[in-house]
Amino acid sequence: MNLAAKTKAFAINAVCLSALSLSATVHAQNPVNLPDQVGPTMTADPFTVHEKFEYRFLQTVGLHGYLGAAAGAAIGQARNVPHEWGQGFEGYASRYTSDFGTNVARQSIEFGLETALHEDPRYFPSEDKRLGARLKNVLLQTVVTRTDSGREAFAWARMSSAFAAGAITNAWQPESTDTPGRAASRGCFMLGGDLGYNFLQEFVPFFRPRGLRH
Repeated sequence: MNLAAKTKAFAINAVCLSALSLSATVHAQNPVNLPDQVGPTMTADPFTVHEKFEYRFLQTVGLHGYLGAAAGAAIGQARNVPHEWGQGFEGYASRYTSDFGTNVARQSIEFGLETALHEDPRYFPSEDKRLGARLKNVLLQTVVTRTDSGREAFAWARMSSAFAAGAITNAWQPESTDTPGRAASRGCFMLGGDLGYNFLQEFVPFFRPRGLRH
């Protein structure tokens, strides 16, 4: 394994371990309710099941879904991963279709789980305007979610759907990228994407759901 490959592997493992470590720490403190983990945030009426479906539908076929798949495909194209798909338009189209399919799988799983577990899919921006508090909010709401009753809980739907969708993607991946390790890496990258999307929603109101853009 050359230095570049070792560096990429180290980075992936670091992201995975960080996410899992933070998840375990938060979950261990209180597996059901997590009061005082997240600071003061904006509030909104809880979503109905229909509103959760609309939210996940837009995350699938809205701007977020299309741009996310386009960005993921571009990264795969630049890295030539998987190499069996080659370069050019056909290679990019295969990678785009794969990433879009992964997102469809994840959004479907997440909708089912958050409906069953009464979890709210939204990110709630901090009301504390100090930079440190806002960054903490971005980080914690990657592994903590708000329930329909307004409490804080471990984000089972978000965490589970990321790794489940990563594993499902193996169904259409070529031999070089259909391994359990690759599936876990995809899950980590998806959680990293959630972290980045939280950051955008915290600091750029345009990216928030309409009810939280103030």
